[in-house]
Formats: sequence, C-alpha cells, structure tokens
Amino acid sequence: MDLSNGTTGLGIAVALGEIEMPTDADVMNNRDLYSSVASCSSGVELDQAQVVVVGNARGVGGRYRIGHSVMRDALDADGIWAAIKDAGLELPERPHTSDIQGRLVNVFLKCEVSQDGQVRGRRNAMLDDSDVHWHRQIKSCVGGVTASVTGDPAVFVSVSAAHQGPDGGGPVAAIVDLGSGEPTGYAAPGAPA
Repeated sequence: MDLSNGTTGLGIAVALGEIEMPTDADVMNNRDLYSSVASCSSGVELDQAQVVVVGNARGVGGRYRIGHSVMRDALDADGIWAAIKDAGLELPERPHTSDIQGRLVNVFLKCEVSQDGQVRGRRNAMLDDSDVHWHRQIKSCVGGVTASVTGDPAVFVSVSAAHQGPDGGGPVAAIVDLGSGEPTGYAAPGAPA
C-alpha cells in the first residue's frame, strides 16, 4: 500500500509540474519530493484504478468551494485553517471553531508518520510500537487535531501519505458552503463559543 501510494503521489507531482522526474532511488526514500495536492489510496480490496479530480471551475456556480493546503506535521492546525481559507471562507487571523458557523462541509486529510520518529523534535513510538501499527496511531493523532480545529469529530483522515505532502505531514482539502441562507455544514449543538 505504501509503495503504491508513494509512486502514485510522485506521478501526480510530476504530471502537475510540482517536481522533476524522480529516480528509482528517490521512491520511498527522498521525502522532500511530494505532491501538495495528491491523495492516493490503494489496497488489496481494490481491483481497478480510479482517479477523482476535485476542484473549482471558473464560471460554475453553486454553494460549494474546495480549497487545499498541507499539514507540515501531525500537529499543524494552521495547515487545516489554510485549506479552509483557501476554499474561500473568510476568517480572522487567528480563527476559532466558532468562526466556522456551519460553513465547513468536510475536511479530507492524508497523513504519514515522520520517518525520523519525531514530531517537532519530540520522539514518538509510532514506528516501533509492537502493539498498534503506526497507521492507526497517526490517523488518531491527526483526526484529533483536526476535530479540535473544526469542532467536528467526523473528519476523514487517510494514512499512507508517502510522497503526498511533506514527511510527517500531508495534504488537506476543505469543502465550504459559501451559499446564501442557512449553511449546510456541521454546527455542533451546544458547542462552546
């Protein structure tokens, strides 16, 4: 899964002009090579390739807009806010969950444990924990960070982000509702302001 996702991420990065053609030695090794927008999934349950492109088209109306950014590491709340802002939601310089006001429809994230086993200089045990695979641990960590940013516990976090975002981080896509009237995003009942 990791190799398939990584090579696909590199292919997307090359196709979009984000990087030059990598060498075989770069694959799964040079984590400085990545796509900032690719989110690739693979597994034994899949029997065919599928490509989904999501974006905004000029001149096309509708309520919804999508924006993207990257989390630089597993704790990068600013990367999540940047994707929400990139989608067009106006927010203050230091936003709070109450600023979303039901306008955030969904957030999609890819994440990867940092290959050096650290987050912001602190060691973690994700790569060598004998009880729980790192996929589960990093997904939980990034899911918790995202839920604390958005105020919504229902977030979509996918793992195995090799060459999809920087090492230890990953791409973020946010869909917001910019339509008039009542927003269609999640508004937490009784959430603190």
